[in-house]
Amino acid sequence: MQTQEAQQKEIQISAKAQQINQQLVGLIADKIKQNNRGISFAEYMQLALYAPSLGYYQNGLQKFGAQGDFITAPEMGDLFAYGLVNSIISLDEKLSDHLLEIGAGTGQLAGDILLQLEALGRAPEQYFILEPSANLQALQFETIQSKVPQLIDRVKWLKALPQNFHGVIFANEVLDAIPCERIEKTESGWQQLGVTFKNGQFDWKIIDDIAAEDLPELLQGGAFIEGYISETRPLVDSWINSLSDCLEQGLILLFDYGYPQLEYYHPQRTDGSLRCFTNHQAHSQPLELTGLQDITAHVDFTQVAKAAIESGLEIDGFTSQAGFLLENRILERVEANHSSDNATNYAMSQQVQKLTAPGQMGEVIKVIGLSKKVNSTPSGFTLQDQLYRL
Repeated sequence: MQTQEAQQKEIQISAKAQQINQQLVGLIADKIKQNNRGISFAEYMQLALYAPSLGYYQNGLQKFGAQGDFITAPEMGDLFAYGLVNSIISLDEKLSDHLLEIGAGTGQLAGDILLQLEALGRAPEQYFILEPSANLQALQFETIQSKVPQLIDRVKWLKALPQNFHGVIFANEVLDAIPCERIEKTESGWQQLGVTFKNGQFDWKIIDDIAAEDLPELLQGGAFIEGYISETRPLVDSWINSLSDCLEQGLILLFDYGYPQLEYYHPQRTDGSLRCFTNHQAHSQPLELTGLQDITAHVDFTQVAKAAIESGLEIDGFTSQAGFLLENRILERVEANHSSDNATNYAMSQQVQKLTAPGQMGEVIKVIGLSKKVNSTPSGFTLQDQLYRL
C-alpha cells in the first residue's frame, strides 16, 4: 500500500486541499491528546467525514463524478431515477406528493425524479432534501435549478428530519457513510480498535475489550480466527429509529453496498469491508489523506431489518439493485430511447451494465423497503426476492 506522501503526489493535492488536511489532522490530533487512550475509530471517521468546513463531506472539494473520487448510480444517467420513480408511483398516489431524499449528492437524482414525475403529471407538492453540507446544498440547488427550474420552488432543504411525515423517504449510499467501529479478534477476545497519533501520523491502537453481549450475535461464537477484523455500526439502530419516528405514514427505500449478516460476518471475510476512495481508486488506509478521501464500510442489512422491526416499521422487501431496477422497467426506457446515434445507444448500454451487472453495482448494492401504515407493496422486490436471506 502506498504511503500518504506517495498518494498525495499521485493525486496532486491542491494548496487548498493540503490546508484542509493539515487543519483537520490537527483538530483530530488535539482530540486524541485530550484522551490518553486514543479515540474510537467511529469518532475518527465522524470527524474525517463531517467535521464542520473540514470533513470530507463538508469541505467543498469535488467528490462526485469523473473529476471527483467516485460515481454513484444517479450520476451515470437517469435510469436509476426512472426505476425509483416507477416504484414510488406504484403506491398510493398521495404518498408521492411528498418526497424526502437524505444526502442528495450533486442533486442529479432530485432533478431527474422531478422531471420524470412532472412528465407523468405527478410532480410532488414538496421535495425535501436533508443535507448537512452547505457546499452540497448550493451544488444541489444549482443542479436542480438547471434541470427543472419550474419546480425549484417545491424543493426545500432541511436541517433535521421533519415530524409527522407522510410520503416516501429514500437514501442512496448514505448508510455506508455512517461512522462504524473497527473490531479485532485477539487471543484475549474481541477488542475495539481505536486511533492514536504519534510521530506526526495516525495509527491503530487497541483501546478497549468488547463484551460478548455488545457484539452482533454471529460474532459471539468461536468460529473466528485471531486477527479477524470487521466493523460494527451501533449508530444504525438509532438512525433507523429516527426515520421511524419522523414517518407517520409512508415508505422508506434504502440503497447501499452491503450483505445479510451471515455473509457480512463470514469467517473467510477476515479484513472486513472498510474502504477508502480517492480519484476512483479504492484502498484500505483510512488513517491517511484525512478529509481528502471517502471512508466507507458495507452495510449489515440484517441489522437494518432488526432495527426497523424494533422501531415499528414493516419490511416490504429486500433485493439487489439489479432486481429492483429491472423489475421497475429500466430496459423499457432504454428501448424507448433507442437512437440512430450509435454513441447514444452505447452510453445507455453502458449505464445498464454498470447499474445491473453482478461485477458492477448490480448485486453488491442492495435495496431494502420499509414502511408504516401502507397497504400495498412497492414494485421492485419480486423479481429477485432476497428477503429470506435476512
